Parts: sequence; structure tokens; C-alpha cells
Amino acid sequence: MGKVKLGEIIVVNPREVWNNEERDFTPWLAENIDLVSSTIGIPIAVEQIEKRVGNYELDIYGKVEGTDKTVIIENQLEQSDHRHLGQLITYAAGLEASIIIWITPQVTDEHKTAIDWLNSISGDKTNFFLLRPEVIKIDDSKPAVRFQLEASPSDFVQNFRDAIEDEEAPRHIFRKWFWAEMFKFLAKDGHAWAEGRRTTKDSWISSSIGKSGISVNVSMAQGARIRVEIYLGHPEPEKNTEWYNLLLANKDDIDSVFINEQVSWEALDDAKSSRVAVYCPYQKELVETDTEARNKLFTWISNNMKIMREVARKYFK
Repeated sequence: MGKVKLGEIIVVNPREVWNNEERDFTPWLAENIDLVSSTIGIPIAVEQIEKRVGNYELDIYGKVEGTDKTVIIENQLEQSDHRHLGQLITYAAGLEASIIIWITPQVTDEHKTAIDWLNSISGDKTNFFLLRPEVIKIDDSKPAVRFQLEASPSDFVQNFRDAIEDEEAPRHIFRKWFWAEMFKFLAKDGHAWAEGRRTTKDSWISSSIGKSGISVNVSMAQGARIRVEIYLGHPEPEKNTEWYNLLLANKDDIDSVFINEQVSWEALDDAKSSRVAVYCPYQKELVETDTEARNKLFTWISNNMKIMREVARKYFK
């Protein structure tokens, strides 16, 4: 038997992959949040990046999928430092966060000790995690990322999952089933963002385009309709107005890319948020029982999500 030839694992400096934390690392992290979810064992749905909190900006703001529990993530590309630890605590207090995550490629002993101490004095409703991203290559391969869990609350995952399950309600069963089936369909139809997504009992799901305050969503709208939308939800209303007007100025071009669809232009109350959307009616019972009808609806969602994401990226690079 010949000798087995193995590749050499090479640890790569994160700066070789992401040159800038705000422009490169944070958007990538938002797009690949499932890697963080699988590391801590809790599904995270990103709602916003660079969220304004007082005079500062939180890197990533989200929710535990299917709940109203707030998740905050502060990330950096350098060694852990006191400034980021202070910001993390400030954000956690200001947003009353349940899940607080600090991501840094170099963890000092004192900062690991600080996170362990914060967990020891916090109640069950507040939990701190310290993650270390490790970028590796095998010989000349493309770089890959794996997350190492450096600090977390003891017995957290099972206790938190139990709490989520206790909040389950019968009306959420259809939503969780529908989203799970949709994610599987979309992942096979070329939507990388849907791969590995966990289901939720919320009436909507979001996909990030890498820009704070803008997402492309699928929602269960009133009147037994499914809505696919570009959602403008920046905390500063004037920003949403600016973005909506930018899209509106290109209304003819945007309308023209949606074949056989009536585009709905919705500047919402007080311009706190706005959307550009298309709608499709559906029958819940038919979707549950008829595979052909279900796949027809999923195909409609897939096609229009692709278009919405292309439009959003075109005007909000």
C-alpha cells in the first residue's frame, strides 16, 4: 500500500481575506450568519448591520429565529481589546440583548475571563459568547473559515432551546413548516443565502444584501398573499426616504424587470420604513396538500427574490 499524501493546513491572516472590517468582514458575516448559528447552537436571523446605538454603530443586530429575543454581534479583525468589550456591554444594555456575541481572531486571557465573569453574574435572560474565526487553507486551496467557541454560558443551549419550545403556539406550526420547505426549494434553485437556514414561526424571513437597513424579504401578507419585497428599514427615517426616492426615480426601469407582475410602491407611515413589493395570492390548504401548487408558489418566490436582490444590489452597492 502506497503512502497517503496529505495536504498541509495553513492558517491565514484574516486581513488577507477581509481588508476592511466595516466594508468587508461585517457584510460577509451577515451573509454567512449560519456559521455563527451552528457554532453556538442557536439560529440567528440578521435584521440590520451597522445599527445606530446612541453615538456608536453596532456591527450586526438580529433576533433568535422564531422569537423576539435580541442578538447583537460586535466583530473585529484584530486582537480583542478593551474598547470593543466596552462597546459590547454598552450595546447589550441599550438594546436589552439576550444573546451577545463578540467575534475576534485573537482572544486574550483577560478578555476570555471577562466574558466568563459576565456570564457568571448574568441571569438566564442574558448570555455572552466569545468566538474566534480561524481562516485556513489546505495547500493552495481557497481559504475557508471555521469558528472556535472560546467562551459561553454553561448549559446554555439546552436551556435556551427549552425556553423557545415553551413559547410555541399552534398558529406557528404552518409558518415553520412553510419556511422549512421554502428554504429547501430555494437552496436547490440557486439561492445560497437559503442554504442551512433554520425555520422560524415569524410571518416573514429576510435576506441581507450587505447594506445596513436594507433587506430583501419574503412575508405572509394580509389577504392570504405572499409578498416579496425590498424593505427599507433604517432607524433614521430620513435615510429610508432618501433610499425610497432613489428607487422611485428609477421606477420605470424597475417596473420593467418584473414580467407579468404589478409592482407595489409603498412609502409607509411617517417614512419610518418603506418597501417596493410584488404580491401573489395563495390558498393555505392547497399549499399544504398539493405539491404542484406548493412548488408553483415557491417558483414564484424564487424568481422574484432573484430579481429583487439584483435590483437592491444595483442601486445600493
